[in-house]
Amino acid sequence: PAGGDAAVIPVRPARAEEADAAAALINAINSLDGGAPAVPMTAAIVARDLLGPAPRAILLVTEADGALAGFITSGLIYDAGRAADAMMLLDLYVAPAARRRGHGRALVAGLAAEARRRGAACPWWGVDDGDDGALAFYRAIGAAVAEHFTGMILAGPALGRLAAEGSAA
Repeated sequence: PAGGDAAVIPVRPARAEEADAAAALINAINSLDGGAPAVPMTAAIVARDLLGPAPRAILLVTEADGALAGFITSGLIYDAGRAADAMMLLDLYVAPAARRRGHGRALVAGLAAEARRRGAACPWWGVDDGDDGALAFYRAIGAAVAEHFTGMILAGPALGRLAAEGSAA
């Protein structure tokens, strides 16, 4: 929201009855490259992995006009460089119709509050190459580029090969 009349956008954990809507938002972020998600999210997966009795990640949401407008997922990790817990921001997405209305900022603020509540030293995350809009947004909320860091992932056949080496040891 612009100007001094910024409305507070509530951020809260997703509820079980919102599994379908949360799955749709997750599929939207996982389709941003123009293709279908490699693993389509379903309400059953959201219910099992994010809303069940032992959630695998934190799922916070905002609403607009009675529907989910955005979400953020994160997980608690240990940051040895800080000798403290940290929150890893995994995904942040706001539906196009709700953008530029404060939902993104509210979601990151909600994650920051959750990090503090859990005693974490910081939240941190990666940004997709070429996503200048995301970089501008993150800088605007006070985030800084982590020094000496490039995100990496080990998946698919490379993960299988290396895991086989580790299993043989």
